[in-house]
Amino acid sequence: MCRLFIANAKGSFIEKLYNSLMNAAGNDIFAKGLTHDTGWGYYIANSNISNFYKSGSPIFKDKISLNIDEDKNYHAIFHARLAAKGQPIRGFIDSHPYLIHNKDSLLILAHNGVVDKEIISKELNVDYRLYTDSEILGLLLSKFDGDIDKILYDADKYIKEIGAFIGTFNVIAMKIKRDQDNIKISSACISDYPDNKEDNYKKMVIYKNGDNIAAMSSTVAYYYGILDENGNIIDKNSMICEKGISYKI
Repeated sequence: MCRLFIANAKGSFIEKLYNSLMNAAGNDIFAKGLTHDTGWGYYIANSNISNFYKSGSPIFKDKISLNIDEDKNYHAIFHARLAAKGQPIRGFIDSHPYLIHNKDSLLILAHNGVVDKEIISKELNVDYRLYTDSEILGLLLSKFDGDIDKILYDADKYIKEIGAFIGTFNVIAMKIKRDQDNIKISSACISDYPDNKEDNYKKMVIYKNGDNIAAMSSTVAYYYGILDENGNIIDKNSMICEKGISYKI
Protein backbone atom coordinates (compact mmCIF):
# COMPACT_ATOMS: atom_id res chain seq x y z
CA MET A 1 0.00 0.00 0.00
CA CYS A 2 1.14 3.54 -0.66
CA ARG A 3 0.55 7.25 -0.13
CA LEU A 4 0.14 9.65 -3.02
CA PHE A 5 -1.23 12.90 -4.41
CA ILE A 6 -1.99 14.53 -7.74
CA ALA A 7 -2.27 18.28 -8.24
CA ASN A 8 -2.98 20.93 -10.83
CA ALA A 9 -1.66 23.88 -8.90
CA LYS A 10 0.92 26.54 -8.17
CA GLY A 11 4.40 25.43 -7.18
CA SER A 12 3.96 26.68 -3.61
CA PHE A 13 0.85 24.51 -3.20
CA ILE A 14 2.70 21.46 -4.54
CA GLU A 15 5.61 22.06 -2.16
CA LYS A 16 3.25 21.97 0.83
CA LEU A 17 1.67 18.74 -0.41
CA TYR A 18 5.16 17.28 -0.86
CA ASN A 19 5.96 17.99 2.79
CA SER A 20 2.63 16.45 3.84
CA LEU A 21 3.45 13.32 1.84
CA MET A 22 6.83 13.00 3.56
CA ASN A 23 5.14 13.15 6.95
CA ALA A 24 2.47 10.65 5.88
CA ALA A 25 5.07 8.21 4.59
CA GLY A 26 7.09 8.40 7.79
CA ASN A 27 4.20 7.97 10.22
CA ASP A 28 0.82 6.87 8.89
CA ILE A 29 -1.70 7.63 11.60
CA PHE A 30 -4.41 5.67 9.78
CA ALA A 31 -2.23 2.54 9.72
CA LYS A 32 -0.84 2.40 13.28
CA GLY A 33 2.29 4.40 12.47
CA LEU A 34 3.22 2.37 9.39
CA THR A 35 6.10 3.66 7.26
CA HIS A 36 6.06 3.68 3.46
CA ASP A 37 9.73 3.09 2.84
CA THR A 38 10.28 1.13 -0.39
CA GLY A 39 10.84 4.06 -2.73
CA TRP A 40 9.21 7.19 -4.00
CA GLY A 41 9.00 9.42 -7.05
CA TYR A 42 7.29 12.27 -8.82
CA TYR A 43 6.46 13.70 -12.22
CA ILE A 44 5.90 17.44 -12.64
CA ALA A 45 5.03 19.15 -15.92
CA ASN A 46 3.59 22.17 -17.62
CA SER A 47 3.75 23.18 -21.27
CA ASN A 48 7.37 24.27 -20.90
CA ILE A 49 9.12 21.81 -18.56
CA SER A 50 8.93 18.34 -17.06
CA ASN A 51 10.75 16.86 -14.07
CA PHE A 52 10.77 13.09 -13.54
CA TYR A 53 12.38 11.54 -10.47
CA LYS A 54 12.32 8.04 -8.98
CA SER A 55 14.27 6.65 -6.04
CA GLY A 56 14.48 3.37 -4.17
CA SER A 57 15.07 5.27 -0.92
CA PRO A 58 12.29 6.32 1.47
CA ILE A 59 10.93 9.78 0.72
CA PHE A 60 11.52 10.90 4.30
CA LYS A 61 15.26 10.12 3.95
CA ASP A 62 15.70 11.47 0.43
CA LYS A 63 14.32 15.01 0.49
CA ILE A 64 15.37 16.93 -2.61
CA SER A 65 14.65 20.31 -4.15
CA LEU A 66 11.80 20.19 -6.65
CA ASN A 67 13.21 23.09 -8.69
CA ILE A 68 9.83 24.60 -9.47
CA ASP A 69 8.64 28.21 -9.39
CA GLU A 70 6.22 28.83 -6.53
CA ASP A 71 4.09 31.17 -8.68
CA LYS A 72 3.83 29.02 -11.80
CA ASN A 73 1.23 26.33 -12.43
CA TYR A 74 2.08 22.64 -12.82
CA HIS A 75 0.48 19.25 -13.08
CA ALA A 76 2.13 16.93 -10.54
CA ILE A 77 2.01 13.30 -9.43
CA PHE A 78 3.81 12.20 -6.24
CA HIS A 79 3.96 8.72 -4.70
CA ALA A 80 5.58 7.09 -1.65
CA ARG A 81 5.68 3.32 -1.93
CA LEU A 82 5.16 0.47 0.49
CA ALA A 83 5.57 -2.61 -1.67
CA ALA A 84 2.76 -5.14 -1.40
CA LYS A 85 3.58 -8.75 -0.63
CA GLY A 86 4.93 -10.53 -3.70
CA GLN A 87 5.76 -7.34 -5.61
CA PRO A 88 9.38 -6.78 -6.75
CA ILE A 89 11.67 -4.36 -4.92
CA ARG A 90 14.55 -3.57 -7.28
CA GLY A 91 15.32 0.04 -6.48
CA PHE A 92 14.13 3.02 -8.51
CA ILE A 93 12.73 0.92 -11.37
CA ASP A 94 9.78 -0.24 -9.26
CA SER A 95 9.05 3.13 -7.67
CA HIS A 96 6.11 5.13 -8.96
CA PRO A 97 5.12 7.00 -11.04
CA TYR A 98 5.28 5.02 -14.26
CA LEU A 99 5.53 6.69 -17.66
CA ILE A 100 4.01 4.83 -20.61
CA HIS A 101 4.18 5.88 -24.27
CA ASN A 102 1.39 5.11 -26.71
CA LYS A 103 0.65 6.26 -30.25
CA ASP A 104 0.02 9.95 -29.56
CA SER A 105 0.37 10.47 -25.82
CA LEU A 106 2.36 9.98 -22.66
CA LEU A 107 0.56 8.43 -19.71
CA ILE A 108 1.92 8.91 -16.21
CA LEU A 109 0.34 7.09 -13.30
CA ALA A 110 0.75 6.07 -9.69
CA HIS A 111 -1.34 3.55 -7.79
CA ASN A 112 -2.25 2.68 -4.23
CA GLY A 113 -3.62 -0.82 -3.86
CA VAL A 114 -3.42 -4.23 -5.48
CA VAL A 115 -4.66 -5.66 -8.75
CA ASP A 116 -4.14 -9.19 -10.07
CA LYS A 117 -1.25 -8.58 -12.44
CA GLU A 118 -1.20 -12.18 -13.69
CA ILE A 119 -4.76 -11.89 -15.01
CA ILE A 120 -4.13 -8.47 -16.58
CA SER A 121 -0.82 -9.60 -18.13
CA LYS A 122 -2.63 -12.32 -20.06
CA GLU A 123 -4.76 -9.62 -21.68
CA LEU A 124 -1.59 -7.71 -22.60
CA ASN A 125 0.60 -10.69 -23.56
CA VAL A 126 3.47 -9.69 -21.25
CA ASP A 127 5.43 -11.58 -18.59
CA TYR A 128 3.90 -10.47 -15.27
CA ARG A 129 7.02 -11.56 -13.35
CA LEU A 130 8.99 -8.65 -14.80
CA TYR A 131 6.62 -5.93 -13.59
CA THR A 132 4.88 -4.61 -10.52
CA ASP A 133 1.10 -4.80 -10.60
CA SER A 134 0.99 -1.01 -10.92
CA GLU A 135 3.20 -0.96 -14.01
CA ILE A 136 1.04 -3.69 -15.55
CA LEU A 137 -1.90 -1.40 -14.81
CA GLY A 138 -0.13 1.41 -16.66
CA LEU A 139 0.32 -0.79 -19.71
CA LEU A 140 -3.39 -1.56 -19.56
CA LEU A 141 -4.36 2.12 -19.36
CA SER A 142 -2.37 2.82 -22.52
CA LYS A 143 -4.79 0.59 -24.45
CA PHE A 144 -7.79 2.79 -23.65
CA ASP A 145 -8.80 5.88 -25.63
CA GLY A 146 -10.36 9.14 -24.50
CA ASP A 147 -9.74 11.70 -21.81
CA ILE A 148 -7.81 10.52 -18.78
CA ASP A 149 -10.82 10.58 -16.45
CA LYS A 150 -12.71 8.30 -18.86
CA ILE A 151 -9.69 6.01 -19.16
CA LEU A 152 -9.55 5.55 -15.37
CA TYR A 153 -13.28 4.88 -15.17
CA ASP A 154 -13.18 2.36 -18.02
CA ALA A 155 -10.10 0.60 -16.59
CA ASP A 156 -11.74 0.25 -13.17
CA LYS A 157 -14.77 -1.32 -14.79
CA TYR A 158 -12.63 -3.58 -16.99
CA ILE A 159 -10.47 -5.05 -14.23
CA LYS A 160 -13.65 -5.97 -12.38
CA GLU A 161 -15.01 -7.69 -15.48
CA ILE A 162 -11.89 -9.85 -15.90
CA GLY A 163 -11.61 -10.68 -12.18
CA ALA A 164 -8.46 -8.64 -11.48
CA PHE A 165 -10.07 -6.31 -8.92
CA ILE A 166 -8.84 -7.77 -5.64
CA GLY A 167 -8.15 -4.76 -3.43
CA THR A 168 -7.82 -1.02 -3.36
CA PHE A 169 -7.83 0.76 -6.72
CA ASN A 170 -6.72 4.31 -5.95
CA VAL A 171 -5.13 5.63 -9.13
CA ILE A 172 -3.83 9.06 -10.10
CA ALA A 173 -2.87 9.70 -13.70
CA MET A 174 -1.81 12.34 -16.19
CA LYS A 175 -2.16 12.31 -19.97
CA ILE A 176 0.02 14.45 -22.21
CA LYS A 177 -1.49 14.38 -25.68
CA ARG A 178 0.41 15.77 -28.63
CA ASP A 179 -0.68 17.04 -32.01
CA GLN A 180 1.20 18.84 -34.77
CA ASP A 181 1.24 22.22 -33.04
CA ASN A 182 1.13 21.75 -29.27
CA ILE A 183 0.50 19.47 -26.31
CA LYS A 184 -2.44 19.15 -23.94
CA ILE A 185 -1.94 18.06 -20.33
CA SER A 186 -4.83 16.63 -18.32
CA SER A 187 -5.02 14.74 -15.04
CA ALA A 188 -7.53 12.75 -13.02
CA CYS A 189 -8.01 10.36 -10.12
CA ILE A 190 -10.25 7.46 -9.15
CA SER A 191 -10.77 5.74 -5.79
CA ASP A 192 -12.35 2.32 -5.48
CA TYR A 193 -12.17 -0.65 -3.13
CA PRO A 194 -14.35 -3.60 -2.07
CA ASP A 195 -17.37 -2.67 0.06
CA ASN A 196 -16.25 -4.82 2.98
CA LYS A 197 -12.80 -3.21 3.17
CA GLU A 198 -13.66 0.44 3.71
CA ASP A 199 -11.56 2.28 6.27
CA ASN A 200 -9.90 5.66 6.71
CA TYR A 201 -6.60 4.46 5.24
CA LYS A 202 -8.15 3.74 1.84
CA LYS A 203 -10.02 7.03 1.45
CA MET A 204 -8.93 9.70 -1.00
CA VAL A 205 -9.68 13.39 -0.53
CA ILE A 206 -10.12 16.17 -3.09
CA TYR A 207 -9.18 19.69 -2.07
CA LYS A 208 -9.75 22.89 -4.04
CA ASN A 209 -8.42 26.30 -3.08
CA GLY A 210 -8.91 28.95 -5.76
CA ASP A 211 -7.22 27.75 -8.93
CA ASN A 212 -5.36 25.01 -7.03
CA ILE A 213 -6.86 21.53 -6.98
CA ALA A 214 -5.48 18.24 -5.68
CA ALA A 215 -6.49 14.70 -4.79
CA MET A 216 -4.58 12.86 -2.11
CA SER A 217 -4.42 9.85 0.17
CA SER A 218 -6.18 10.27 3.50
CA THR A 219 -2.98 10.53 5.51
CA VAL A 220 -1.60 13.24 3.24
CA ALA A 221 -4.87 15.12 3.78
CA TYR A 222 -4.45 14.71 7.55
CA TYR A 223 -0.97 16.22 7.54
CA TYR A 224 -2.12 18.96 5.18
CA GLY A 225 -4.76 19.87 7.76
CA ILE A 226 -8.00 19.08 5.93
CA LEU A 227 -8.83 15.73 7.58
CA ASP A 228 -8.96 14.95 11.30
CA GLU A 229 -7.62 11.88 13.11
CA ASN A 230 -11.01 10.17 12.75
CA GLY A 231 -11.03 10.59 8.99
CA ASN A 232 -13.55 13.43 8.96
CA ILE A 233 -13.36 16.44 6.64
CA ILE A 234 -12.53 19.64 8.53
CA ASP A 235 -12.18 22.02 5.58
CA LYS A 236 -15.20 23.18 3.58
CA ASN A 237 -13.14 23.13 0.37
CA SER A 238 -12.60 19.36 0.66
CA MET A 239 -14.56 16.19 -0.03
CA ILE A 240 -14.07 12.43 0.21
CA CYS A 241 -13.88 10.81 -3.23
CA GLU A 242 -16.89 8.67 -4.03
CA LYS A 243 -16.01 5.07 -4.81
CA GLY A 244 -15.74 4.24 -8.49
CA ILE A 245 -16.10 7.85 -9.67
CA SER A 246 -13.31 9.46 -11.69
CA TYR A 247 -12.52 13.12 -11.12
CA LYS A 248 -10.71 15.58 -13.34
CA ILE A 249 -7.92 17.36 -11.50
